Amino acid sequence: MPPVENDRAERERSIGRTMADLQASIDADDQALADHLGIGRTDLRCLDIVFRQGPQPVRQLARLMRLTPGSVTTMTDRLIAAGYVHRVPDPTHGRRVLVTPTPHCVEIITELFGDRVAEAHAALARFDDAQLAAIEEFLGRSVARHTTSAEHLQALGRRPRPGR
Repeated sequence: MPPVENDRAERERSIGRTMADLQASIDADDQALADHLGIGRTDLRCLDIVFRQGPQPVRQLARLMRLTPGSVTTMTDRLIAAGYVHRVPDPTHGRRVLVTPTPHCVEIITELFGDRVAEAHAALARFDDAQLAAIEEFLGRSVARHTTSAEHLQALGRRPRPGR
């Protein structure tokens, strides 16, 4: 029986290494996309939110990004100047405006990611429903674990540097 346990332990270590490789490749991809669009990483995070969660008021973006509303307003101004977002009236609230991607930005992102989405769908087609459910559960638990870790680290605050 010990070889089976060793195989499982090695499989778990391999998954951990692959997750770290995935995180590094996503980070590199995000940086390359920000560079390609001519924006900073924080601006890219904002675009990601309005693409995935839909148009957002500045205060909600600030909360989601853990930034001040003033800094999000400045960031929105930069993204407007770059042609990536615009402000539109909120149909559910008379005075509020929503930050939303421009059609130009949607076109750029669709062009850049269309093939990637098709490749992902083709890769997922190799798995049966039970395997997809297991993958989804693992990824969901990973997201929750990292979210909890980030909240814990933020609550700890900045660690003092040695010698200060």
